[in-house]
Amino acid sequence: MGIGSRAKNAIKAVSNIHRQGDLPNVFLFATARGGSTWVMEILASQPGMKFYDEPFNIRRENVAQTGLFPTWASLMPDSGDADGIVAYLNGLVNGEYAFMNPPPFRPHHRLLTNRVVFKIHEMEHLIDRIERECRGQVVYLLRHPIPTTLSRTQLPRLDLFLESRYYDDVIGGGPRLDEIKRLGRDGSPLQKGVVSWCYENVVPLRQASPTWLFVTYEELVINPEKSCDLFLDRLHFTDRPAMLEAFGRAAVNIGMSSADTLAAMSQADRHARAAGLVNRWRARTTDDDRAAVTRIMELFDLDAYTGEGTLAHARYLHFDDTPVLLSGAPAAGTTA
Repeated sequence: MGIGSRAKNAIKAVSNIHRQGDLPNVFLFATARGGSTWVMEILASQPGMKFYDEPFNIRRENVAQTGLFPTWASLMPDSGDADGIVAYLNGLVNGEYAFMNPPPFRPHHRLLTNRVVFKIHEMEHLIDRIERECRGQVVYLLRHPIPTTLSRTQLPRLDLFLESRYYDDVIGGGPRLDEIKRLGRDGSPLQKGVVSWCYENVVPLRQASPTWLFVTYEELVINPEKSCDLFLDRLHFTDRPAMLEAFGRAAVNIGMSSADTLAAMSQADRHARAAGLVNRWRARTTDDDRAAVTRIMELFDLDAYTGEGTLAHARYLHFDDTPVLLSGAPAAGTTA
């Protein structure tokens, strides 16, 4: 580690004093490139909140510095240390690994905090245990698998999923599993990405707990005021103006977004902007692409999305007017 990195870690270590309050911490689980940074910043807008942004991302220098997770395999159900993972999360809350504190220059950084939001892209098999043993409240963020895949440049756990006996048991054997593995190894980039999306979401979607709060990127974008009130109510937050402001602000990692995303965000009309953000992937896919995505979802026995539709299944939506808002939004060249 260079002098610059050591200096940054030293600054982060003294930039926050955390004294855990009475409310549970929030564990935001999501697939990478699913809007999770934006949602994390929405939740972190609230008084007393501290955030940990991807504390299991082994590509990050501070995560590597913990020495706990040398490879992606160390995060998998077949080969990971579940006890160590839970202890690590509790250790972060208790002030261990101070170099993991958020940088003081990030939005919503605070010197004094009493509650934490964790943004996590892994550990799908441990959500129940994390909720229980880390005194957490789970928010599970879904985004359509096609735009999620189109936004990704890496699928770091796909090979591990394909080799995992744990996931073989979850899916079941036979021709269906054989087809999934064939697509995961030899399919198109879109097919591989959607296979990875399904592996990353299959356990939470099949084994969801009624205590989790499922939200979808599409509904948050289309229906921000009601989504804001949902978060305030379910997560016991209090500052509505700050949260609404965060809903309207781009995530700090906006620079990673594609040109069509930036173009959609630049539209002055709010409804057109929302429709553009959730529908822009259609121009980059064909009917055959979308049919192939539906087929992959069926192989995993998942119906959260189809390749043809924009919105998630109705069971994952909270507001009756969300489809109406989407269908009524002016978005040239797109369909709801």
